Amino acid sequence: MADQSTPLANPVHDLGPAERRPRVALVNPGGETNINGQFVLGRLSAFLKSLESGEAARGRLQERILIAPCPEPDQAEIVAQQTRQAFYRVEVSHGADGMDALPQVSLIDPSDDERASACLFGLAAVIEHPGHMNGGLPWLPAWREAGGENLYLQAGRAGELQPALCERLFRALVTFLTHTEIIREISLAEEEDDLHYFGEKQLFELTSDARGLFVFRQDPGHWLHGGDLIGYLYDRDNGALIKELKTPVSGLLTSIRRNPLVEAGSPVATVSRLERDG
Repeated sequence: MADQSTPLANPVHDLGPAERRPRVALVNPGGETNINGQFVLGRLSAFLKSLESGEAARGRLQERILIAPCPEPDQAEIVAQQTRQAFYRVEVSHGADGMDALPQVSLIDPSDDERASACLFGLAAVIEHPGHMNGGLPWLPAWREAGGENLYLQAGRAGELQPALCERLFRALVTFLTHTEIIREISLAEEEDDLHYFGEKQLFELTSDARGLFVFRQDPGHWLHGGDLIGYLYDRDNGALIKELKTPVSGLLTSIRRNPLVEAGSPVATVSRLERDG
């Protein structure tokens, strides 16, 4: 009989000069649920291996980098401990439960250095959150005590591969690694998004006020005006229209609900405003 106790393979790819402290760690905390993160980090690992081996026609891996594309749930502790030594620690995650997120950098009670580093990905939005935002993720406790910088990328939705989004996310990671000189001699065409930085008080979460089926009518990344239609709420039993859901504020739509089943209080959209109230 085969040995059922064989330990899982080390989920962390360790690339670059082995004698150096890792400069950056990239982790997919969602495992197989986060298909986009798994695919992008897997592709990035293969790309960096080609730089390390010299197979790539151009480019050089200058610093040591750790990548965990798809760790198993019971590997959380080992991944957190291995990656906490890196100076930059980046989670590549998806939108909140049922939500589809515009590719964005999230920060939790950030330092000024983290605010500056968040802008190096070239994504459209950097958003500050209160300290409890990622409290349920397994990597955070070991990371928060380790010094360095913690950055959280959110993009797309769970359980679905979104190829166009993956290309944007891959490009953002290569852009960050280039700006921080972890990789060199890589030339990217200028395609960075216009950057907008949002503080905690600039976020507006639109929620459903009844149980029903939510059908979205906007996509993440659209700029909205107060009164614009977000989607429709229908009765689950008879299909009757309960109400039209409209945003009361203007701003960038940074996430929208794709899972149609909602209860009263379920989030359906997040709008990030350019101006603070008051």
